[in-house]
Amino acid sequence: MEIRSSINFHDERFLMFVLDQMANELERNGGEAIRMTLGKSEMPLHPEIINSMQQALNSFEKYSLVYPGGLPELKDKLATHYKTKYDVSIKPENFVISVGTSTLFRNLFYLLLKEGDEVLLPLPYYSLYHFCALLVGAKVRYYKIDLDTLRLDVESFKENFTDKTKVVVINTPGNPLGNILTKEELYTIDSIVDGRAAIINDEIYANTYFDDECESVMQLKNTKSTFITTDAFSKAYRMYSRRVGYAIVPDELVQPLTVIQHHTLLTADPVVQFGAMTALDYQHEVDHLVQLYKGRRDYTIDAFQNVPDVLALPARGSFYFTIDCEAFMKRKGISTSLELATQIFEATHVATVPGSDFGIPNTLRLSYSAAKYNEGINRLREFFTTT
Repeated sequence: MEIRSSINFHDERFLMFVLDQMANELERNGGEAIRMTLGKSEMPLHPEIINSMQQALNSFEKYSLVYPGGLPELKDKLATHYKTKYDVSIKPENFVISVGTSTLFRNLFYLLLKEGDEVLLPLPYYSLYHFCALLVGAKVRYYKIDLDTLRLDVESFKENFTDKTKVVVINTPGNPLGNILTKEELYTIDSIVDGRAAIINDEIYANTYFDDECESVMQLKNTKSTFITTDAFSKAYRMYSRRVGYAIVPDELVQPLTVIQHHTLLTADPVVQFGAMTALDYQHEVDHLVQLYKGRRDYTIDAFQNVPDVLALPARGSFYFTIDCEAFMKRKGISTSLELATQIFEATHVATVPGSDFGIPNTLRLSYSAAKYNEGINRLREFFTTT
């Protein structure tokens, strides 16, 4: 069978899953792995979220609901949530619900880009953005997040935003760096774009700020550009496998985005949408997770403080920590981050994510969401100091 796509699917593998598969195989053979791969919390769902889903599953009236753009009750509750938490008024109909945010990104890129258009992504980037651009045949340009300061490189943004740019992606707090775009930086981005492109704001880690007050890009006022926000319940609410995400879109995108779901999705599972409604009532659960992961962030910074040839990049939020291993890789003759991650796993049984997934090939990404996270950090420190 001939695959007509020009995408090299082997080269575009999400290496996170390559390492996760190594952990799967080890565990199936009776071993034990410490997974710092997926951004999937090690903590179970709150019992009331599970209870809501069980009640929905026991009710034909609930579990048989079909709304291609999402349950009206969830849209109403999300609108109330944004008003309460951020003092932002959003009409319920401007929320489009889907199975996580990945499908929403794919569909938004399809609506806003065509072959030959340009999309401007952060570097480092979450691999979803890059792959969605490949799917629609758009040309990818990058603006840099400075690895030394974790701040926006404004000059690189200006240099790479062109008349052909139709979509700009921002991600704050960022994956993989845990960097945060300040309000000043966000307004600078808006000023440069000046309404000439749509700005898609990936806000999935908006609840997980460690050192700053939680904010939403939706709080920006009098912007010149159209901002589209995506978010989901998979991170701070721990609903990783219970896929519920949403996009906040302007009026003119509501119907096109919903119609795509008419034909390609039909409906997100109403059972998990009822769980999401309940999740919004448990903000203290989010606060507990943030404090736990902040402690793990601090532990990581301390652990790597005196490790030679490895630089810890101090995240300010998100589920992840990045370590720069360039000097170590050069000293050891390691050519790729996949090779490094594989060596680490074989030696320590700690699964990390190669930085090549994010366009920074001399790094590793560590997810805080491992029950034995601190032990994993200790094993990594030993590996880098004794290998």
